Amino acid sequence: MGELLFDVIPLGIGAAFTPSLFAIQLLIVANDPWKVRALAAFFGAASAFGIAVAILLLGFARLPTSTGGTDIVDGVLRLIAAIVLGTFAVYFFLPHPGLEKRVTTDVEDRVAKSSSVEFFGITFLLSIKNFSSFILIIPAMHDIGVAEISWPLKVAVTAIVFTLALSPLLIPPLMRTALGKPGKSMLRKVYTFTMSHQFTIMGVIFGLLTFYLMITGLSAV
Repeated sequence: MGELLFDVIPLGIGAAFTPSLFAIQLLIVANDPWKVRALAAFFGAASAFGIAVAILLLGFARLPTSTGGTDIVDGVLRLIAAIVLGTFAVYFFLPHPGLEKRVTTDVEDRVAKSSSVEFFGITFLLSIKNFSSFILIIPAMHDIGVAEISWPLKVAVTAIVFTLALSPLLIPPLMRTALGKPGKSMLRKVYTFTMSHQFTIMGVIFGLLTFYLMITGLSAV
């Protein structure tokens, strides 16, 4: 159980790095009213991730149970993820000033014009298209699915990964609840920093994840 958590928690943390979802939720909670819209945004992303996680977990659970040691399937999945994220990391380190502006404008327009129902759809679609997160969720669900533990424990570990992946939509509402109205200016500053450095943040995180996945992938095969 401990080894499984050690293997999948970094993948859940990596899947959480989605600046667009984080930025949308930051802008929502930095304005009033925010609770219904923030809840809709969370459930939109949660629905997308929930569908993917359920399908992957049930599918991988049909594979032979892993008893420890090497796991070629896990190793291959991690190495594929390393190649994909490594490619993304290189791309994000290249200058994209025009694209960064368009992403920021798109996020702000969506928050300004969308209703609560539309926020559900927006975050659902953004999550479905969030390839970098799913490329990390796949090996995590494989490890959980083939782990030699009971189903209640598999569900518990899955819930941990699920919560970590959705933390960009959970943290801003928690911050607003804790800070109240005085926290609105701070949340806007966090939003500005995130959008101003979004590609650099993604490049660094993807670079670190590439290194981690290469090491763990090679050790698994």
